[in-house]
Amino acid sequence: SLATPTALTCATVKLNREGIMVKSSHVMETIPHIDCVAFDKTGTLTTGEFVINKVVIVDASQNKEQVLAISAALESFSEHPLAKAFTIYRDFNINISNAVVEPGAGICGEYAQLNYKIGKPSWLLSAEELSQYFNAQCVLIENGHLIAVFYLQDNIRDDATTLITYLNKQHIDTLMISGDNQSGCDKVQSILNLNAVHSALSAQDKMAIIKSKQKNHTVAMLGDGVNDTPVFGTAHVSIAMGSGTDIAKNGADVILLNNKLSTVITLKSIAEKTKKIIWQNYLWAFGYNAIILPLAVSGNVTPYMAVIGMSASSILVISNSLRLLK
Repeated sequence: SLATPTALTCATVKLNREGIMVKSSHVMETIPHIDCVAFDKTGTLTTGEFVINKVVIVDASQNKEQVLAISAALESFSEHPLAKAFTIYRDFNINISNAVVEPGAGICGEYAQLNYKIGKPSWLLSAEELSQYFNAQCVLIENGHLIAVFYLQDNIRDDATTLITYLNKQHIDTLMISGDNQSGCDKVQSILNLNAVHSALSAQDKMAIIKSKQKNHTVAMLGDGVNDTPVFGTAHVSIAMGSGTDIAKNGADVILLNNKLSTVITLKSIAEKTKKIIWQNYLWAFGYNAIILPLAVSGNVTPYMAVIGMSASSILVISNSLRLLK
């Protein structure tokens, strides 16, 4: 009755001190068996703090400031990290009506009796246009015609390399499953050296990849966005960044409150130590009872000594669990 609860309680306290919130009971048991980790790119492996570094106005009749203002108004309906890059161009005199968010794709709405769509090039462009602007992160469509292309820049998290290096040394498969374009994913891959990279994915595509991996692996998923929530339900263990969306954090088994990828190393280390402590507690408890019960039955141990022995056994189990707090 003490072996497992005391160890789990001490482990949870230690994790909370490290900025890790465990929400599901199976996490501490499952983490030591994880042999494949899947990452979202934007906001997880990268900071998610995008800036627009290039705007291409395809339709010469369009004004750049007006295009950015309309784009910002559309993006105000989105929680995707890409949308934050447009915030500084917001003009509150421009109001979008009938706005609809297409998860994993973009946003569409109406302004000045014109229909606008902004989102992934693969969602909005023809094959010919896509071949020309495949490196773009975002495009704007007016009444079915391409009017602007946006190129955005994001930075890789400082501790992403530390985590990937650790996982590779532990012989744990690493893969990136992202909705972003191939060129953006390739830039991250050139620095982090993941085992596999999948780009331009929808939430359904991500789920399919996770399910295929689960045939031979125990899979953990790290993400931060709305699109990651369905995937969280598929993975054995789901981990959300503290800076992620509320819906992602609600659906996750673990939340990294300190927003540091390197704390995944701490989570795995403490989970493994907790497993060892629990087994040590069990071995002592079963061993002690196996020895003391026959002696008590045979009369070789008096009742008061049995009481002292049982109390000492409980104190030993609790003390062993408290080692997790160090």
